[in-house]
Amino acid sequence: MTSKRMALAGIFGAVIYGIADMFLYYGMDMFSEDVTALWRVPEWRLMTSMGIGVVGSLLLILGFLSLYRLYEVSFGKWGKVLITPSFLCIGGVLYMHFTLGVYSPLTFMSAIKAGVSEASTIELIQNAQSYMEPLTLALVILGYFTEIVIITGILTGRIKLRKRVLLYMYVGYVVVFAAFMLIGKLTGEWGLTGSLESLFETTFFIPAYVYWNQKEMRA
Repeated sequence: MTSKRMALAGIFGAVIYGIADMFLYYGMDMFSEDVTALWRVPEWRLMTSMGIGVVGSLLLILGFLSLYRLYEVSFGKWGKVLITPSFLCIGGVLYMHFTLGVYSPLTFMSAIKAGVSEASTIELIQNAQSYMEPLTLALVILGYFTEIVIITGILTGRIKLRKRVLLYMYVGYVVVFAAFMLIGKLTGEWGLTGSLESLFETTFFIPAYVYWNQKEMRA
């Protein structure tokens, strides 16, 4: 598969993850003070989200492979070092979605069905999540490290793309963000905003797609 197609697969993977997030958060109150607000999801939606997430994960891996090739061309021997946090970020995406997004609601509902009190269940899940907070923070940092490398590479000229690519890419995301927030404001459906984080991951692969597309056109 060409680098261009793998980059496009990564973009689609991020969008597919956004769809998977919609199955988790649609109809949920994202800003509720109730800690269980995101756990009361029908089981079929959790399982559907998990299945969609598997497809998205495979596409993301292709996207990161394309990004690795871009790093090799742009940073030489340092490309292997700089891409390592990005590959670890793949595990972070899976962890966030399947552990925090799917497993916690399943644990909550299973415990309630088994007769465990809601208070005890909440305490159990929150205690488990507290142990995972350092890992969660580390994985978030790894994700943003990828963004920093891309931005720095383009601004310094190591990644041979015009700086306006960054402008178009981030302005485009701001437009999407504003549209989702407007929909939430007008309809009260704030659950859609749960997809925004996954959609932001398209910015990992858009520069790679533009780069390989330009190179293909010049060949």
